[in-house]
Amino acid sequence: MSVPRESFLKLNDSTWDAVIVGAGTGGASVAVRLAAQGLRVLLVEAKAFPRDKVCGGCLNQRAWMGLDQILPRGVSDSITSRIIAAGAVPIDRMRLNCLGQEALWSTPTMQAISRRTLDPILVEAAVQSGAVFCSETIAKIVDDEAIEFRRVQLCHASGRSCFINSRIAIVADGLGQSSLSEFPELTSRVESGARIGLGATFEDRSDSYQPHELTMAVGRMGYVGLARVEGEKLNVAAAIDVAAMKALGPVAVVASILQSCRLPVPKAIEEARWVGTLPLTRTSRVVAARRLFKVGDAAGYVEPFTGEGMSWSIIDALNLSELITNFGLDDCRRLEVAWNAQWHSKLKSKQWVCRGLAGLLRRPRAASVSLIAARWVPWIPQWLIARASGVNQLTMKSGVVG
Repeated sequence: MSVPRESFLKLNDSTWDAVIVGAGTGGASVAVRLAAQGLRVLLVEAKAFPRDKVCGGCLNQRAWMGLDQILPRGVSDSITSRIIAAGAVPIDRMRLNCLGQEALWSTPTMQAISRRTLDPILVEAAVQSGAVFCSETIAKIVDDEAIEFRRVQLCHASGRSCFINSRIAIVADGLGQSSLSEFPELTSRVESGARIGLGATFEDRSDSYQPHELTMAVGRMGYVGLARVEGEKLNVAAAIDVAAMKALGPVAVVASILQSCRLPVPKAIEEARWVGTLPLTRTSRVVAARRLFKVGDAAGYVEPFTGEGMSWSIIDALNLSELITNFGLDDCRRLEVAWNAQWHSKLKSKQWVCRGLAGLLRRPRAASVSLIAARWVPWIPQWLIARASGVNQLTMKSGVVG
C-alpha cells in the first residue's frame, strides 16, 4: 500500500521492523526482500515518483542476476521480466572514444533503462510484497537515548510531520545521506578531486547513437556515457570536473567533451532537463552502528563505468537482507558487526577495478595510448570490463579504429 496524503498523520508513533530511507535500487530492493520475509517495512522517498535520477541506466550482468534473486522463488512475474516488458534495451557492445582514438568491444549483454522507469518497478514489487511506501517525505533519524528502536521524524511535502519507531533503519538516501545529519560517525568522506555527476534523458529520434551500444566519450573535463533506453529516448550520464561545471554549465561541458571525441552533439541537449549530484567518489569507515545500516551510494561510491553503481546497490540489498534473515533483529549489535565486516571485505574489494578505470579516464592522453595498446594486448580491456560487469570472460569485437 502507498500512504495517501490525508492518511500520513496516521503513521504517528507507529512501530516498524525496518524503515528504509530512499527508494532507489538499493532501498527498494531491500524493501522487497524484507517485506517478503514478513517484516513490517516502511519505505520512504523524498522525491515524488516517478522521478529522474543521474545514472548511466545500464544494468550489467551482476546487477541483472541480483535483480532476478530479489523476489522469492516461485514468483512467475520476476523483476527482470517486468524490466524487459517496460522496454529495456539490450546492450552488447561498448564504444570508447578519446582524443581521436576509438575502440569497440563486444560486452556481456546489459539492459539499458531509465531510472524513471526502473525504480517504480522495484517500489511496486516492494508494495506487492507488503511494504508501505511514502513518497515526497523527508526522513530524519533522531539521535536519542532509546536502545530498543530508532526514532525517525517524517516530514511530508504538504508540511505535515510525524514520528515513528523502528527496530532498525536502513539508510539508502544516496550520496548526501541527509537522514544521518545527527550521526557524524556514519557520514562518508568525500575524496579529494571527486567529480560530480550530471545526467539527462530525452527524446532523440536521430540515428547518431545506435541501440544496443554504449558510447563512452573521454575528455579533459570528464567523461560522458550515452545509451538508448526505452522508447526513443537517449540517456546521457557524465562525471565532470567541478571547475569545468561551474565555468561552462551542463550543456556546454557535455557538448565540449563530445566534440573533442569527434562525436555528434544531440540537438535536444539544449532543452533537456539536467540533473546533478554531489561529489561522487566517497568512502565510509563505518556502515552500521546503533541500529543504523547503510547500503548503496550512501555506504560508498566510486565513479562507475559499466553499470557498477546499480549492481553494488542491488548486491548490498541482497547481502544485508540475508544477514537480517540469519541473525534476526533481536541482537542488532551482532548484526552491525557482521554488516561492517561483510561490506568492507566483499564489496569494497570489488571497487579496485573501477578505481583503476576512473583514474585512467582522468588522464585522456594515457587513455588514448591505452586504446592503441589494446590492439596488441586485447585481453587486458576484455578482462577489466568483464571484472567490472561481474562475468569471467569477454570477447573483443574489434581493435582500435580511430
